Amino acid sequence: MSPPGGGQLRTYRSKPKRGGWTPTSNEHVARNYVLSLKAKGLLITFLSQPDGSGMTVERLAHLHKAAGGKGEGEHAIREALKELRAVGLVTHAKQKGKGGRWQTTTLVSDTPEGLLLLLKEISPDP
Repeated sequence: MSPPGGGQLRTYRSKPKRGGWTPTSNEHVARNYVLSLKAKGLLITFLSQPDGSGMTVERLAHLHKAAGGKGEGEHAIREALKELRAVGLVTHAKQKGKGGRWQTTTLVSDTPEGLLLLLKEISPDP
């Protein structure tokens, strides 16, 4: 049994996803030698998901374990998320959902500028 989807995942890609490919920024991802390979892999995994999917750290860890792969656990995924937040490629936004319950949306982009665009989309200026 898989864990619930939880919050939403919103993505911004500097180049559109086509077919079975998820292009990313060379400057901010592929040739970013500050990021660990684990953080880069996590970012690409998130960017490969459909916008609005219910992908969470718990769900991702569960999927890797269920597939029988060498997937990292929740702790390792959270550490990679810290790296991605530090370079401006991931953030979390809390919003009131239906029924007044708070929901966390994870915003992911392959460029810091894309992350800013996502933030503006979910909380436009009044």
